[in-house]
Amino acid sequence: MPQTPGTHGSGHRAPTRRGSITGGRVTALLVGAPAIGMFFGGAVFAVLSAGAATLAALRVRPEGLWWVLPMAPVAVWAVCVSRAMFDAAGGGGKQAIAVAHGAIDAFPAMTVTLLATAAVAFLRRAARRRSVGA
Repeated sequence: MPQTPGTHGSGHRAPTRRGSITGGRVTALLVGAPAIGMFFGGAVFAVLSAGAATLAALRVRPEGLWWVLPMAPVAVWAVCVSRAMFDAAGGGGKQAIAVAHGAIDAFPAMTVTLLATAAVAFLRRAARRRSVGA
């Protein structure tokens, strides 16, 4: 358990920031929203993916932000490719083509998701600099 500087050995936990979410919840959010969006397809898929990534980037601690940034597009890719693999019942050739189609279909949502998380990271960093400098 992490301890605050003045509590060595007392067993008190370090104060945690309210509203922060854990890595497991971030992963569930980043994979769950695109999975739900797959049922609607198109723009709804991209909006749900970007919205989940934005929410995760806003709610995670600053140290975890740089884990969310690359994880969000990878989660979108994994959901798209998994669905394409599931739909392609058959031999290895069909599944290889399904992986390519899944990656192509995922690209627009991956781009929007990456831009959304990068914007949140930039704004959080700018706000942090402003609060430290002021």
